[in-house]
Amino acid sequence: MAAQSSVIKPQLAVLDAHTANIDEIIAVIERDGGVIVHNMLSAQTVATMLDELAATTAATQTGPKTEHAFVNYFWGEKTKRFTRLVQRSQTFADQVLVHPVLLGVADAMLKPHCASYWMNTGQMMIVMPDGNPQYMHRDSDDWPTMNTPTTPVCQVSCMFALSDFTAENGATRVAPGSHLWPDYKREATDDEITQAVMPLGSGMIYTGKVLHSAGANKTTDEARFGLHMSYIYGWLTPEEAGCLGVTETRAKSLSALQQRLIGYRCYDASDLNGGRLWTVDYEDIPTGLGWTK
Repeated sequence: MAAQSSVIKPQLAVLDAHTANIDEIIAVIERDGGVIVHNMLSAQTVATMLDELAATTAATQTGPKTEHAFVNYFWGEKTKRFTRLVQRSQTFADQVLVHPVLLGVADAMLKPHCASYWMNTGQMMIVMPDGNPQYMHRDSDDWPTMNTPTTPVCQVSCMFALSDFTAENGATRVAPGSHLWPDYKREATDDEITQAVMPLGSGMIYTGKVLHSAGANKTTDEARFGLHMSYIYGWLTPEEAGCLGVTETRAKSLSALQQRLIGYRCYDASDLNGGRLWTVDYEDIPTGLGWTK
């Protein structure tokens, strides 16, 4: 009889959005790099959002349109990705972009280093059957000078489960504690990796410094519907050109907070003796565009 391994894999802690407070969530994130939070979205909210995005989902091809080998590898040849979610889904704009739990975490972790933060991306990530696992990475790799063991957290993210996330259908892989490693060049071993198995409506909240990736979808008929939502410092360039994916007419209908998060407001650090970025005629965007007198 073969000897069984005695290695105990790490697990992500699980909290509930109905009972956990922001301090409790942040404490786990600071310890592990990420945390699973149940009941972040109701089943009805998820169903409505998926219905609003159904046409785009059906029309979106798997894999990228570029032939660049690295982009193909990262994207996933059997993964559908699309953004512009504020334009495409009222539910996303009202229930995800400004989710109170995410804003609470972002306020605490990002605002000590910026006057305000904005959306890095709101992105559907649908791993289709027979999809290969993504390679382990840190999202802060997008900004190399910010992706070191000693730099502060510059990105707060959440992977929302818009379907059940299972070990079989590609639940996100995570290396808990990897944000604290002294060497960011080392790779995680299999024994250091767990999966964010969680029911529909849950979210895995994590920072850009923890190693993670999409898992393999080993099923033959079950797509894994995930939605990545992330915020970064207002003085960093985001992954998604948020305001270019939202018409001016649509933007005018949004709240000031929603406008700021997608780039229809300037970054104003005047109260911190800093500058104003992302302006029109050196005015805040609504003023520069003539929305206000």
